Amino acid sequence: TRRAAARASSTQVRRASGAWLSEMPTSKRRGGKSGSSKKKVSKTSSSSKSSGTELSFENYADEDEGCVTMEGLAKLAEELGIDPSSDTRLLALCWRLGATKPGTVQKDEWAKLETCPELPTSKSTPTVETLKKGWQQLDPNFLENAEFRPFYKFCFEFNREGTKKFLERDTAISLLPLCIEDRSVHTKAFVTFLESKPEDFKLNRDQWCSFLDFSVAIGPAPEFQGWDADESSWPILLDEFVEWAKTQPELAADEKKDEKKDKKDKKKKK
Repeated sequence: TRRAAARASSTQVRRASGAWLSEMPTSKRRGGKSGSSKKKVSKTSSSSKSSGTELSFENYADEDEGCVTMEGLAKLAEELGIDPSSDTRLLALCWRLGATKPGTVQKDEWAKLETCPELPTSKSTPTVETLKKGWQQLDPNFLENAEFRPFYKFCFEFNREGTKKFLERDTAISLLPLCIEDRSVHTKAFVTFLESKPEDFKLNRDQWCSFLDFSVAIGPAPEFQGWDADESSWPILLDEFVEWAKTQPELAADEKKDEKKDKKDKKKKK
């Protein structure tokens, strides 16, 4: 059924974004009363068919929460025909809307569908069709490094759980390649390095953001050109990563291949 499909899509969103990865009820995780009550998208969504595919807040908002949650984003993903587990543009949409709380979009933020010039919905009545038609322009790959940086930081903030200041290890492992894509030759090695950490390892904001800076400033393994162990001001985690990577010749070879591929791709773009 359509409702079952929406639940399945919602699970994909949670896995992709890192928010609410376990099956614990949302209300309990946010510090509210525990229970197993199912979250509901606003009842107006069932009668919204009469208004076509309008992207009104009420069509996607959760009645109890008063905002668009992962369930609403899952519904939107289904209507757009995208895979939320691999389509970074869903995160980019939330970023353009200025979402400030993890895993949710507030009413005033959703209203930016009509006003944000970077969104295809700003020039006409926001509908699924207009958003889908201009979906490609939300691709973070088109962002210059200076603009990509705040998007990358947003990915961390949006995927935290509640008031926590970190990402769980498995969340970071899933999220990092999705967000940074081909902007770093270190991604594969760094993810493997994180996998070697205990399951209860946490990645904080400074470590997350520093990995992007590290990727821009430091060359591929095993040389790590630009790296100075004695003068390093990077987080200790990155010091540990470099030392670990130097003992992994196969990963170093992969980084070399990725660097050559990136150079070829940049030449083609030019």
